[in-house]
Amino acid sequence: MNRGNGHKSVLVIGGGIAGIQASLDLADMGIKVYLVEKSPSIGGRMAQLDKTFPTNDCAMCILAPKMIEASQHPNIELLTYSELEEVSGEVGNFKVKVKRKATYVDWEKCTGCGECTQTELGGSKEFEGEIWVDRIKIDEASCVQCGECTQACVEENKERHAMTNVAFERRKFVELPPEEREGGEPEILAQRVALMDEESRADFWHKELSKCIKCFGCCDVCPVWIYDETELENPEWIAPGEIPPAVPLFHIIRAYRIGDSCINCGMCEEACPVDIPLRTIHQLMRRQPPESIFEIIPGLEPEIKGRLVERVKERPVVKTEISK
Repeated sequence: MNRGNGHKSVLVIGGGIAGIQASLDLADMGIKVYLVEKSPSIGGRMAQLDKTFPTNDCAMCILAPKMIEASQHPNIELLTYSELEEVSGEVGNFKVKVKRKATYVDWEKCTGCGECTQTELGGSKEFEGEIWVDRIKIDEASCVQCGECTQACVEENKERHAMTNVAFERRKFVELPPEEREGGEPEILAQRVALMDEESRADFWHKELSKCIKCFGCCDVCPVWIYDETELENPEWIAPGEIPPAVPLFHIIRAYRIGDSCINCGMCEEACPVDIPLRTIHQLMRRQPPESIFEIIPGLEPEIKGRLVERVKERPVVKTEISK
């Protein structure tokens, strides 16, 4: 690539051991190097290994010094969590377009204190000692929007906190008066739904939820769903076998049954054959108590409504049997 000042630069694609070593060799020759890696960190597969063949040497003992050197070398610019989108030009004078994905962390401000990774998630959001949410790079497909990482960052670095709270920023946009939202557009469906008037919102959900064929695929793929289908077909408030199921009661009950256990992975939405926005339902249910939601469902008797509220608040005890 031509940097526009007569000096050449090199783009290295892939931040594994080969890409790191190539970048270091070129940088030591005085060439400006842009190292592009699609994951949040360089290191590649070698960083996942214990020993290397055939010498049985420690993998990280070899890799770690090179990773540090590459990150601190004045001639190397790391473009992590980035992907090559377009290449144009000719040999010796290429132009490339690189897409840098959002991490919601300001790397210029981040001090690397690690406090955001130490926050307590609690409950079912922790599984076998492993946290389900990657807090260094906030992935919206995994983020449960609890806001704890942001709070930890603010408390540790009051003057230069680097963590961005996606959920709070989006909620703030919805709460702004119409005149202050001019020029801004909702980023996600939950925002668009929140900005609808009551009639439009009811029409939208009736249209979407009426598509349901009750295949239970959303339950089958959900990593935190521990119930069987009968939980969603209690004849006291849902007619068994009815297709489409009661709108919107069927899906509201399902959303509350996973409640705070939902990790927002989106597998339910991907599995749905009729493309119902199930993740949006979960995001909306997460923030509101069942009393306020069931209050607006037409046709429910107060006594049934009270029992339904108590039912969705229950957390079952899972019993397992070991075969001998």
